[in-house]
Amino acid sequence: FMKADVDNPFLQIDPILEEIRKETKTILVDFHAETTSEKIAFGHAFDGKVSAVVGTHTHVQTADEKVLAGGTAYITDVGFCGAHDSVIGREKSFIVDRFRTLMPVKMHLATGGIQLDGVVIDVDEETGKATAIQRIQRPK
Repeated sequence: FMKADVDNPFLQIDPILEEIRKETKTILVDFHAETTSEKIAFGHAFDGKVSAVVGTHTHVQTADEKVLAGGTAYITDVGFCGAHDSVIGREKSFIVDRFRTLMPVKMHLATGGIQLDGVVIDVDEETGKATAIQRIQRPK
């Protein structure tokens, strides 16, 4: 779905993890992807190998946070920080016009009340395994 020409993260992450493990057992992966299935599969593929897999890109927080069986905290999309009354942080009218006309438009940042999405993850420092994940969204 994403058009970027990048290496397959499922194949590229193992050597990176080896290097990181020399420094710490606590490893959080920000998995930037379009499709939920790709993020879910990645979470399961690396369950027990990293402390957390946190999906990003869609700007819409999902309600599927959990600690997987191997001790990896997981959420498909953590959400975004930006104007609450917007389309993924952009002025609504510009986005609506873009969909109506199918023409590219400059997407101006929206202003107003701010929304903060995220997660709080508890990790056992000795094992690097997650013990809890809590989704947050302010304001609700």
